[in-house]
Amino acid sequence: MKILLAEDDKVENRLLEHYLVDRGFTVSSVFDAESAWRAAEKDVPDVILLDLHMPGGTGLGFLKRRGASSRLRSVPVIVITAMDDPLVRRMAEQHGVETVFTKPVDLFLLDVSLEGIRSRLTPRTPVPPGA
Repeated sequence: MKILLAEDDKVENRLLEHYLVDRGFTVSSVFDAESAWRAAEKDVPDVILLDLHMPGGTGLGFLKRRGASSRLRSVPVIVITAMDDPLVRRMAEQHGVETVFTKPVDLFLLDVSLEGIRSRLTPRTPVPPGA
C-alpha cells in the first residue's frame, strides 16, 4: 500500500517513515503542503498522512483542494496534528478524513486505522459455497 506522508517536522517525518516502511508500506515523504499536492497528483497514493500545519499552505487547504479533485477525493486521509483543538478536529472531519491523531501519534492506533483502510482496498477472494 502506497502512503504519502506530508509532515514538515523532519524528525517526526523520518520516525513515521521508518516505522511505516518497517510495517511493509511504500512511503513517499514530503515536507510542505504544495509538495504534498504535487506528489499526490503525480502518483495517487492509497493513503495520505497529513499534518495540518506545514509551510506552503495548510492541511485544511489541502483537504479543500482534495474535495474538488476527482482523482484525489476518494483517497483516505489520516490527519496528524500538534493541536488538540476540538474546532480543528471538527473542521478536518468535515472534509471526510478517516481520523485525526494528535502528536505524538499513537502507533498502535495508526496501525489499526491503516489496516482498516487496507482491508477496504484489498479485493477479497470469494469463499466458494461449502468451503
